[in-house]
Amino acid sequence: MFRHAEFMSRGRSHHSVAYTDLAIEQFRDWPLHVCRADCSPGRALALPDLQIVHFHQGDLAEVFLTRQVVCRITATLTDSGRVDIFPDTGWVQVHLDTDGDLFLLQSLVSLAIQANELSRRPHHHATAPCPRAGSRGRRRSRMVEADLVLHGF
Repeated sequence: MFRHAEFMSRGRSHHSVAYTDLAIEQFRDWPLHVCRADCSPGRALALPDLQIVHFHQGDLAEVFLTRQVVCRITATLTDSGRVDIFPDTGWVQVHLDTDGDLFLLQSLVSLAIQANELSRRPHHHATAPCPRAGSRGRRRSRMVEADLVLHGF
């Protein structure tokens, strides 16, 4: 359940707790664990074997939706004015400045969990390096690239 309302009812001012901290707290009872982002600095929310949310700086969250999902909902994401898309990666960035942004993040993380659960089927690779990983994250084997193309990612 979304816990942000509990913080607001306690009189928390927006300046006393960062939205990233609220975001991490709201996922406490979800099937995710908090860890260090693979592409430091920052924290991440992860499924058992895949980081799907990164918090690198300020009030920004990066969510791994998969390329297929991003392609399907690009217009909706861009129309929101709150989401930036990292082309050809499957990652999007959400600006966390309002309570509505936390609800948006919650929806996107729910979608990311579903998309990445489906992508873990045999012969279905949806992982992509975080856009912040720079050249380190852009290295992929030709075999993985071919598999991504074969499966429509």
